[in-house]
Amino acid sequence: MRPLVAFLSVCLSVLASAAPSDGPVRVLYLDASSEEQAAVGPLHALMAELGRDAIWFDYTAGLTPDSATLERYDALAVKPKADGSPALNNVIKLPNGALVPVLVVKADTDSAKFRTQLEAALPAARKSGWQKFLAQREPEVREKNINVANYEKRPEPLTFQKPFSVKGSMERTQVPADMKLVLFASEPDITKPIAFAWDARGRLWVCETSDYPHGVKEDQQQGNDRIKICEDTDGDGKADKFTVFADKLNIPTSLVFANAGVIVSQAPNFVFLQDTDGDDKADVRKVILTGWGIRDTHAQTSSLSYGYDNWLRGAVGYSGFAGEIGGEKKNFAMGSYRFTADGAQLEFLHQFSNNTWGYGANAAGDSFGGTANNAPIFFGGIPATAWAKGSRGMSAKKINVVDKAHTITPNFRQVDVMGGWTAAAGSTFIYSAQLPPRLQGMAMVCEPTMKLIGLMDVQPDGAGYVAKDAYSLVASSDEWMSPVFAEVGPDGAIWFADWQNFIIQHNPTPSVGRGGYDAKTGVGGAHENDLRDHSRGRIYRIVWDKAGAVAKAAQGDSAADLIAGLSGSTQYGRLRAQRLIVESKKKDLTPALRELASKASDIGAIHALWSLQGLGELDAATHQAALYSTVAPLRRNAIRALGSDESAQKLFFGSGVVADKDPAARLAAFVKLADFPTSPEVQTLVRQLSADAAVKSDEWLNEASRLLAKKHKTATYVQGPNLLPNPGFEEVADDKKTPVGWKRRDYGTRPGNKDAQWGIVIDPKNVRSGKHAMRAITRADADTSFFADVELKPNTEYRLSAWIKTHAMRGKASLNDHIGRAETEKVTARESDWTEVEVVFNSGKRPKASINLLHVAVGDSFYDDVKLCELSLVGEAPITAGVPARGEQIFWKHPVAACAICHMVGGKGSAIGPALDGLATRATPTYIHESLTEPNKVLAKGFEKLGVSPMPPMGLILKPQELEDVKAYLQTLK
Repeated sequence: MRPLVAFLSVCLSVLASAAPSDGPVRVLYLDASSEEQAAVGPLHALMAELGRDAIWFDYTAGLTPDSATLERYDALAVKPKADGSPALNNVIKLPNGALVPVLVVKADTDSAKFRTQLEAALPAARKSGWQKFLAQREPEVREKNINVANYEKRPEPLTFQKPFSVKGSMERTQVPADMKLVLFASEPDITKPIAFAWDARGRLWVCETSDYPHGVKEDQQQGNDRIKICEDTDGDGKADKFTVFADKLNIPTSLVFANAGVIVSQAPNFVFLQDTDGDDKADVRKVILTGWGIRDTHAQTSSLSYGYDNWLRGAVGYSGFAGEIGGEKKNFAMGSYRFTADGAQLEFLHQFSNNTWGYGANAAGDSFGGTANNAPIFFGGIPATAWAKGSRGMSAKKINVVDKAHTITPNFRQVDVMGGWTAAAGSTFIYSAQLPPRLQGMAMVCEPTMKLIGLMDVQPDGAGYVAKDAYSLVASSDEWMSPVFAEVGPDGAIWFADWQNFIIQHNPTPSVGRGGYDAKTGVGGAHENDLRDHSRGRIYRIVWDKAGAVAKAAQGDSAADLIAGLSGSTQYGRLRAQRLIVESKKKDLTPALRELASKASDIGAIHALWSLQGLGELDAATHQAALYSTVAPLRRNAIRALGSDESAQKLFFGSGVVADKDPAARLAAFVKLADFPTSPEVQTLVRQLSADAAVKSDEWLNEASRLLAKKHKTATYVQGPNLLPNPGFEEVADDKKTPVGWKRRDYGTRPGNKDAQWGIVIDPKNVRSGKHAMRAITRADADTSFFADVELKPNTEYRLSAWIKTHAMRGKASLNDHIGRAETEKVTARESDWTEVEVVFNSGKRPKASINLLHVAVGDSFYDDVKLCELSLVGEAPITAGVPARGEQIFWKHPVAACAICHMVGGKGSAIGPALDGLATRATPTYIHESLTEPNKVLAKGFEKLGVSPMPPMGLILKPQELEDVKAYLQTLK
């Protein structure tokens, strides 16, 4: 066999390259096994090492791409098969006669050697075109500067790259080969764009903040920031008209349209701005919410958006919220929330793990968010509002499986999470007919320190989700390029804000030991740095080269426009139409909305359902039809749209959603069940759900069943005695500071460990019960614990619980088993009153547990009433033969089984399901049993096309004896 390079040289001297003749070299990297969606592979290093020289890689997984795709590339990179043999031939010949060389990449492939192979494989004309592109690029200018921190401890600190013009930056910025980067606006027309949104006319409104991060003003009306309207009036794709809608703002971080105006987040307030005379200038300025933290400007509120449920949504970092809404004190941080447009109601929804700057929803209205510190995307499965007061559980979970971000330059600066997501911003989903099919449903996460926008391939995983790595949508070697906000626009293209700053890192403040020089901490918590820019900024569009012509965004609100808009291809268009219908109280659209809601396969059905809910016109028939729908996303939105009154309960229990085949819809049903009043019948259902094997095996369903058990006070287990020594810390050691039976244990070398203080407290304000509690105090970031060892029985269930409160804390406080790794819920609020946390775990083969009072934080945490108890299942009463009379009473009167809501007997009841007269003459006892316990297995005649029974399995709802009684009654219907 001839050497690959020599072979390619001969072939490529005859036939042309597939890719364009000039510009960056484009390589398609084929991951045939898709393994690099779950673990970092060789592509990561190739991108970083070769990207600065405009050798750009696109990632694809699975099957070999078709010829239309390969025509866009200069080469295809593949890994060998598992046995080491070539995965493809050396060259792929396309129908147009062009050749695409195939280069082999292994785990240990050296980037320099790969480059040599690649250059040798390029036709002379193509190589010359690439070299000419490199030569004509705007020259890079660098210089040494003491203010460039060397957090990474490189042998030589990075030098300072001077800023590029728009042209120079775009020449160094990669988007997919079938897409193009288009400038919409730049300095001096706009400055420091941190967020944007489109109004009902499709005009772009931008939050500009040159005050960030240090310019915090006591009088917020004396700020230097603005909301600016940017318009493309001549249709050339670039803004040419700029209008300042509102000025003298102070660090506005987000905006959302509502009530014929716009709500702007600028901590400590949310401000409503409105133009009442039509001149595009705000003449109404009103504070609607106050209490948002501003002590750290990169940890404040962000990501405002209109929610599917007609509330407004957002995210907040560790600066948090501490205020009073409707007479109720609220205190939360690091997660997502919702509020009404008038500011009268505010609810914390999903608790994330650290500093948060991102909220988004997928097409089904499921909640997601993003944080820094290697947790760029979370799924919010259970709203915190579902938990009983004084208890908490898992409301959100990190779902990304790869922690690296894929840059195209090694010249990035990060203080922690090196190479990963330390400044993740946003969790926006892509839906648009004007974008490639492969991008639909993916989530975008901006990472300005790495100069990129990452893609997450979010896929269902039981009742939750997993986010696989899909590499980057945008990546730049311009060290000023800083994507901070990305959305799909009214035109169906992807828009993003480039913050344009060489300095992104906020804190910690550089020191000689950590960064290479001593800096100062300024107002807003960010380190002071003369290199921070306060005037530059750009907004780009990413446009698919197969996008069709798009009419200008609808400016009217006719009935036809709005109804059609609910089914539009973009989330912006669908939510725009929904908002205008609800805010304008267009009840005249009710018939059309009900018709659309009945079209289950249309994405607009979900938005029609919520439009009806917002108008107060969601009737029982429409709602019931949505609950019975064959389309799972519509079913779960129908569940969420239920209230908690008697009529809502009838609809809920008259459907089969508590046993839905779709785990996500079933999770929504469990969450809704937490809203209902406690009754003996609901308690029976909750107990049965907790014992269901399918529930136990799914992380989210199991967590929701635990929530229901606490909310409805059902005990599926009996607790044994407390196994921990001195659990209330009432016995004090000879040092009079620490409890008998407990010892200290620190983890790692965090700076706060050395000076961490653990001790007994006696102040009644800090004690939950008895005379003592335990407290940890740290004044720097620490990972420290107090622990006690306990013997365990093998393969036994245990419940670990405690009460925790916090003061001026940033981080987490919890309990865990150091050996088995089980951990309770984490208390992360800066200020929290006593909160119970717990975890149930199985001991497996472990002979002991090592229980930690765990403080991974800076600040104060308090612990009291710690328990570790063995659990035993509650026994059931023995089952006797069924009694028809009792079964008849259950059939007609049981509030949860709700048999008579769906079935008729003797002309009474409802005809939703089949009439049961004569059932015993046409059905065997076995069939009757299966129809009650596995209704999807034996669908009644006339329900086959539905594919799913609207009846829940009665084995989940009825007690075993009640089930026997109902069976006995049904066997009398002859």
